[in-house]
Amino acid sequence: MVWIVLLATCAVVVPTAWWLVRRTRRARRQRAALARTTLRLPTRRLPTHRLTTHRLPTLRRPPVETDPFEMLTLQFRLSTLATQIQRIEQDQSTLARAHHLRATQYAYDTVLRQACTLVGLTELSGSHRPGATVSDTWVVDEDERMRQELELCARGWSW
Repeated sequence: MVWIVLLATCAVVVPTAWWLVRRTRRARRQRAALARTTLRLPTRRLPTHRLTTHRLPTLRRPPVETDPFEMLTLQFRLSTLATQIQRIEQDQSTLARAHHLRATQYAYDTVLRQACTLVGLTELSGSHRPGATVSDTWVVDEDERMRQELELCARGWSW
């Protein structure tokens, strides 16, 4: 009785296993043939006498991604400075309130510029360009600050 069960099992298992092996081989061959036909790129052969004078083509490196911890640090600093600006604007009893507000806004603008540089926004306003003349009076450019904040928000920043 055992030999009948063994024979029936072999009669079912062996053809099934054989069918699965052939199926995977066929699929692998089809994928390879498809890859050969779709990825056939023209090759450029360099003449052998020019190998010493020409550089071989190099692959481009992927762009370096920014450090997420540096982004979080800048977002935290922006959040802290925004909270301080709101606190100074609401507190009427602070001595030298204008000075504190101006210093905090200047720090906020500096961190905002650092964040824009980190993201890759290179278009800076005239007053913040390197080499621009710095005057003794500090002027808040609300439009430029709003533009920078909107650009950062569009890139997923929040603070």
